Amino acid sequence: MGRGKTEMRRIENATSRQVTFSKRRNGLLKKAFELSVLCDAEVALIVFSPRGKLYEFASSSMQGTINRYMTHSKNINIEKRMPDQNAQQWMLEVAAMAQKVELLEGYKR
Repeated sequence: MGRGKTEMRRIENATSRQVTFSKRRNGLLKKAFELSVLCDAEVALIVFSPRGKLYEFASSSMQGTINRYMTHSKNINIEKRMPDQNAQQWMLEVAAMAQKVELLEGYKR
């Protein structure tokens, strides 16, 4: 006899909720480890408990993975922008560089 499907909603009983959190957290950490080993994937997992305790797993450097994520997500956000937003960003950058050029020319004199 198999287990029934779990309804996805908050567990009202605090003790049951804590036990479920602990079991599922351990299972999630195990799966992250298995994914990193079996597939040679770079995995970083961060979990905060309801009480604010930190649990983490990283197959390599956590900070390195976070930096890689930030760089990648910035590139995606730039690509998703509307063309006029992209042009606006370039105009701001041009204005800032023009100010730098004027400042440098002033120092040069």
